[in-house]
This record gives sequence, structure tokens and C-alpha cells, in this order.
Amino acid sequence: MKNIIVLGGGYAGIHLIKSLKNQLKNEIGSSVRIILVDKNPYHFRKVLLFKVVTEEVQIKIPFEHYCSEGIEFMQGEVLNVDSTSKNVELKVENEQVINLPYDYLVIALGSVAKVNSTIPGGISLGDEKSALLIREQINDLIQCAKLIDDKEKQKDALRIAVVGGGITGIETVSELVEWYKNKLGIAGINPEHGEILLLDPKEHLLDIAPLKVCEKLEHKLRDLGVKFIPKTRVREYKENQLHCENGAVYSVRTCIVTNGLSANPLIKKMGLPLSEHNQLIVNDIYCVNGYNNIFAIGDCARVVDRKTNQIDSMTCKEAVPQAQRLGKILTNLLLNRPNKVTHKGFPVKGYGISLGPHEAFVWAQKWGIDFVITGKLGLRIRKMTWDQASLVTNSK
Repeated sequence: MKNIIVLGGGYAGIHLIKSLKNQLKNEIGSSVRIILVDKNPYHFRKVLLFKVVTEEVQIKIPFEHYCSEGIEFMQGEVLNVDSTSKNVELKVENEQVINLPYDYLVIALGSVAKVNSTIPGGISLGDEKSALLIREQINDLIQCAKLIDDKEKQKDALRIAVVGGGITGIETVSELVEWYKNKLGIAGINPEHGEILLLDPKEHLLDIAPLKVCEKLEHKLRDLGVKFIPKTRVREYKENQLHCENGAVYSVRTCIVTNGLSANPLIKKMGLPLSEHNQLIVNDIYCVNGYNNIFAIGDCARVVDRKTNQIDSMTCKEAVPQAQRLGKILTNLLLNRPNKVTHKGFPVKGYGISLGPHEAFVWAQKWGIDFVITGKLGLRIRKMTWDQASLVTNSK
């Protein structure tokens, strides 16, 4: 029996499991054993983390939801990969260390939020704990501001900053606006006194898109009540002051940092070839360079379309088709069939960005034409992408 070990139950991992179930349904349990390994007992819906700041939302799905039809799940922390003996070293329950043998290994360990140590005092939005800390801090500053009579001093005491204008930063600041103003109104404070800043070093948000699309997105944020401050790199956050490299200083009581993602640092310990961004280097069938039985997909892999040199970005929309293709590739290898499946870059440029609880901004570019969908329809599309990424239906 051949062992396929999948490390990581993020978006790439769960879609690979689904693809393998579809491709190998008659082989699983007889000639093929598939084991999903993750340090947690649940799939974490990372793209919805920003919502935890403002509401009680369930973003953990037990792996039982995915590991059916003969697929096994093993909870454990990956310590090392021994490519010579073809074993994965795991720390499991009661600190016990075991070796899990593999014939084919798939590394789908994803990414982690960058923690920017150069902004001391700021809170990096990287997990549920940090999201709840942000909520607690905002609730505390509202209570303190209730005791301030002076209008300008109260405004200073209520100002919030989000540092980083990527997708997470935009979705976080958009989700905050309505919630924050409602909280202020309930506390008897003028909602207009609660200013929320969004700072980014770039001149425009979503700068991969044409200028007219960027400006439309920025206009939407202004309408929501977000103050976007472009071309501004934050140097440090100290004693309620946000110090920027251009000399600007902003009085801020809460600083939320959304610096983007970096590949899971665990892969640096595996002795496998890495790119300059510490992602695993793979070929067009997702094999790690130099190995014919170790594969990598998702955020932890540097995946390139060999025909166009397009590098896949670290988003769900790239990870999902990678996983679907790899399921077919592994099936062909296991069944000794010729393989014609290779990586292809995502055919459409585009992003979906939620703008609070009531609308979203969806941009796509195909055939040189830009398509922008906003409002409730945009939000329906955005929610659909969230649900498809986690293989769920009818979520909130």
C-alpha cells in the first residue's frame, strides 16, 4: 500500500484531499493510504480572521468535515522531514515523537502573518488571540473617551490606525468602521469623533489594477468613513504616537498591523531548496526541485507558470487550482498513467474585497477589459469565494 502524507489542512491541503477522494475513490484503503496532518484539529478560515475583531464568528471547521471516505487525520506538530528515509517526524499527543513513513509527501503548510517588530506597541492581526485583543483594546478606549469633555482631546483618544493597505488591511478597516461608530453611539459619544486611518507606503490601494479601478476602491472607502493616507511608511508606534518615515506623526490609541504573509517558517528546517522569499521551489508538476516524491503547493511554494513566467500569489484562488491539479498528477503517478497535467497560471487577474458587512468590491480583468462589481452582488460573490475556499455551503 502506498502512503500519501499531506502536511497542512489549510486551503491547499483540504482541496487536495477533496481532489484525491474524487480521483482515487476506488483505491483509498486498498492500495492507497492518505493521511492529513495538522497541528490543530480544525481547518482555520484565515481569510475571515478580520471578522473576529467585531463579532463572534466561527472560523474553525473540524477536520472530520473533510476526512471521510477513508481519508485519515492525524493531529501533530511537524518537527522534521527526512527525505532519505522518507519519514516525517511528528510530535503528537503527550509530547510523544513518532515517525510517519511516506511514499509521496505533499507540503501544504501555508503561511503566517508577518509580525513587524519595527512597530512596537502595534498589534499584528495574525490569529484569534490578536483579533480579540484588538476588540478589547477598542472597547477600553471607548470607555476612557467617555470621561473626556473636550471635543478635540476626545477625537485624539478615539483615533484608530490600520497599518498596511493589502486585502486584509482594507477588509479589516472596512469591517471596523460601522461597528466602531455603532459602539460610539451606544456609549453616548458622537460617532464622528471616531476617526479610522489606513496607512500604506504605496500611492494607491490595489495597485495591481488600473488607476481608475484603484481610485474607485479608494472612493468607496472614503464614503465608508475611512481616511486613507498613501505614500506613508510607519516607522514606529510609541506612546500613542504613530511615527512615519516622512516625518508625519499621528495621535493614535490603537494601532492594528496587517503586514501581509510570509511562508510558514517551518519549511526552512527541512533542508529543501528555497526561493529568496523562503518558499519551496517546485517544478511545473509541483515537485520540489531535486525530488520526485516530495511536492509543495499553496503559500509555502514558489509556483511559476513556465510559459508566461507568472508567479502565483499567496491567495486561495491560486492554491485551490494547484491542489486540484496535484490530485490528478498524484493519481497518474500511482496508477502508472502518463501525466499531461502541468501548472498553469490563473487565467484572470482579479480580487474580491469585502467592504464591511453590507457590500464588497470585486475586480476582474480579462481580454484587456476591467470588470468591477460592487454593492450586495459584490458581497455575494465575495462570500461565495470564502465558502468555496473552505468547502462549505450556506455559511453566514
